[in-house]
Amino acid sequence: MEKIHIGNEIKKAVESSNLTVSAFAEKINKTRVNVYSIFKRESIDTDLLMKICEVLQFDLFKLYSSDYQRLVKALEDLQKENFLFDKINRALVEKYEDPKKK
Repeated sequence: MEKIHIGNEIKKAVESSNLTVSAFAEKINKTRVNVYSIFKRESIDTDLLMKICEVLQFDLFKLYSSDYQRLVKALEDLQKENFLFDKINRALVEKYEDPKKK
């Protein structure tokens, strides 16, 4: 299983939310300084993580699931494949496009 830097994941989730760091800090009963410290942590107390999940309305625990990590990897692979197919499709359209339509 890939190592998860939970602080980075929390930071991404806060940035994706509509909360400022100050508002987030207030909702989890911490100071802004504490929140920036949390962003640097590789691990975290489960009670605090539960509170963070509730505030952000996002299940950060799923990051530790091997099924979730497998699905993320599959999604990344599909996105790469889709990019390549899109590139091939554009090249074929350009090559075989009817010159009368231009």
